[in-house]
Amino acid sequence: MSTSDEAKEIIRRWNEEGWSGGRYDLAHEIISPNMVVHGAGGQTVGMGPDGLIDLIRTWRTAFPDGNMEIDDLIVEGDTVAIRNTWYGTHEAEFYGVPPSGKAVAVTSVGIDRVQEGLVTEGWGELDMVGMMQQMGALPMVGPGAVGRGAEPVWGPTRSRPNSGSASPDANKELLLRLIEALGNADEVAARELVDADAFLDHNPGWGTTTFDSVLASHEALWGAIPDLLFDVDESNMVAEDDQVAAHSVVRGTHTGEPFFGVEPSGKEIVWTHSDFVRVAGGKVVERWAATDMLTLFQQTGVLPSPGG
Repeated sequence: MSTSDEAKEIIRRWNEEGWSGGRYDLAHEIISPNMVVHGAGGQTVGMGPDGLIDLIRTWRTAFPDGNMEIDDLIVEGDTVAIRNTWYGTHEAEFYGVPPSGKAVAVTSVGIDRVQEGLVTEGWGELDMVGMMQQMGALPMVGPGAVGRGAEPVWGPTRSRPNSGSASPDANKELLLRLIEALGNADEVAARELVDADAFLDHNPGWGTTTFDSVLASHEALWGAIPDLLFDVDESNMVAEDDQVAAHSVVRGTHTGEPFFGVEPSGKEIVWTHSDFVRVAGGKVVERWAATDMLTLFQQTGVLPSPGG
């Protein structure tokens, strides 16, 4: 088994046996004692196997029937990118939210590094705002799928794997250029990088589906945060066949227009974001994205901060 095959299988096991199966002891087999979690959709996660066990136990206690469905999995070297959907029924307290009895679906994107058979680092985003809205724990604010009455899942995939894709490096460069163009609200540059007629966006956090709606969401961000910057972690990008995934730290100062009704505060806002795209004919044809909307909304004042 190659290093890449081993890495992919370990992450598959962690999701299927750990998250879905509740095998907490698996963490001591495949999670490094020095494992670092760089982001988890606004959650605070302890390091190492015990930190991951606490995280899964929190979710599986609140959602005893919880199931983590793997929607896609790609690997490059020792780094794996994964798209997931968590399904479960809220039957016990979850981060202070009393049981609602509501069924939830929560999308996420993760990037994990596996070295010598152990998971050593992880970056993750999930639609925590949408999840809390499904449980009735947050108001229906923002542009997300749940807030506007749409389904909180990725939805059907339109594109199909293709063997005529460019090299992994070329596909990475294409995604980098697209992230930069969208971050700058540069419609002309962005349109050159996508097949707008074929393009489909899956982003329950922002509620975007068409390329025009993606452009509009970034224009709204740019209007509120004129010095907006997407800082892509290029060293951890993952490309396999016709797909590419990337994680970004997004930052800027709220000095522009009101953001979902909140007047500019002049404060620096920092949150994280992940893209997972498919490329065909040198253009991006489909995107799945996850953003830490909870942190973004709390820092801008759209939602109250913890204890606020």
